[in-house]
Amino acid sequence: MRLRLPAASAAAMVLSATGAQAGVTELNAALDAMSYYNLIVKGDVTTTSEVEGRGFVGGALKGQATQFNMDNLSGTGLTMVGNVEGGKKNTWGDIQVGGNVDSGVEFQSAGAQVLSYGGTLSNTNVNFPDTAVHVAGLGATLAAERDAMFANLDELSLYLRDLAVTDTTTLDSSNLKFDAGAGSGIAVFDIADLEAELGGTSDLKFVFPTDYDMVVINVAGTNISLPGGFNFNGPSNLGTKVIWNFYEATTLDFGSKAWYGSVLATHAQATIGNFIEGSAVFAGLTANGEIHTPGFTNYDIPPPSTVVPEPATWAMMILGFGAIGSSIRRRRAVLAA
Repeated sequence: MRLRLPAASAAAMVLSATGAQAGVTELNAALDAMSYYNLIVKGDVTTTSEVEGRGFVGGALKGQATQFNMDNLSGTGLTMVGNVEGGKKNTWGDIQVGGNVDSGVEFQSAGAQVLSYGGTLSNTNVNFPDTAVHVAGLGATLAAERDAMFANLDELSLYLRDLAVTDTTTLDSSNLKFDAGAGSGIAVFDIADLEAELGGTSDLKFVFPTDYDMVVINVAGTNISLPGGFNFNGPSNLGTKVIWNFYEATTLDFGSKAWYGSVLATHAQATIGNFIEGSAVFAGLTANGEIHTPGFTNYDIPPPSTVVPEPATWAMMILGFGAIGSSIRRRRAVLAA
């Protein structure tokens, strides 16, 4: 049975559904970004290591010899809003630099690749068939792309934070276990104090969530530093479905621990000393460890269900709008008299 609504209520519902759909579009754009990039950082990145997939750096890229897009994925392998500084940056695929290229970049793919830059180019040799192209205004274009992407990622983090908890961890002897069991859609865990949870744990075990589209672990805390006394025994493909959402972290230190699952920490200055297996999003990054694929596999949050007004309700709405218009005209006539 369909609901019969007053005209004003029906109009409000249509507007509400339109706004909700716009929100879903932004959330899915954020998930698309996590699927496309292996690493997304809003500010500077200082690294001496590698990123197996594509990278987006919203500030400057610093550090000695590094490697990006080692999986040789299609498109642009490395995008930077700021400058390239420090040692050589080895990249598979095209490179975009909004600022200056002050240190060497080196292409690794067999085919012709393009270095696009918005500032100046020095200490870099680009040999045929590769090319270097100056693009006026590239820095501003990439900065706008960064800001829009992080607005969506921030919204995604808050959306995931507010999802209802569906599952809890279990402690078997000294093993902390995540197992969402059978189900569908999105499974949600909530961790109030990750350091305390891991402090008395020898092993962190995660059962791969075969039946779910996505598993979210919401982690509270502003300054998080992982203890050193546990091992993380996670499946290597955990990052394709699992997102660790550090929704309020401002500092996040993984220490020397390997970490499985994609990481969403849009406000955190992060430090890693081992590897992250999955997509990673940070405000800033100092890395002496690697970012590995596979990253998050795209999942679309479905649009909200809506009540569709019947034709009679649409007629009521039209009559209502007409009545409002007539009332306004009568008031104008009275005032004019």
